[in-house]
Amino acid sequence: MNRLPSCCAPLQHHWPLPRPLPGAVLVSCAFDPAHLAPDDFQRAGVVPSASLQRSVAKRQAEYLAGRVCARAALQRLDGRDYVPGTHEDRSPIWPAGIHGSITHGKGWAAAVVAAEGSCQGLGLDQEALLDDERAERLMAEILTPPNSNAWTVASLA
Repeated sequence: MNRLPSCCAPLQHHWPLPRPLPGAVLVSCAFDPAHLAPDDFQRAGVVPSASLQRSVAKRQAEYLAGRVCARAALQRLDGRDYVPGTHEDRSPIWPAGIHGSITHGKGWAAAVVAAEGSCQGLGLDQEALLDDERAERLMAEILTPPNSNAWTVASLA
């Protein structure tokens, strides 16, 4: 059906991060496990695994909100209607030619996607934002020199 589950607030199509990532699409939403309805997976067009069906409402709502965001991000990126499945290690199964990442926690979920040629990979983790000074200090430890240069060039554009 592809309707928004009752546990999810309206999707946000914005870039909440301090710097843009050209070619990437990020979609997020707030969610509340207390509002998870028995038909939310069916309503959203997301097929839960057997183990997920046995999980607590919090885990189900996290998974569902993340997959709803991922599908919306892919639709904005290239128009495809695709819900990432799940590998045995619980990581998302992205379509060929797509890099992506899903995160969720503390009532917020998000997914970011980009075409393979736009980047070598993506990672997204729901954590407290760093202030600019700390981010600049950590950048040298986290990014390779080519990535750091590309990030600097992109932020100046």
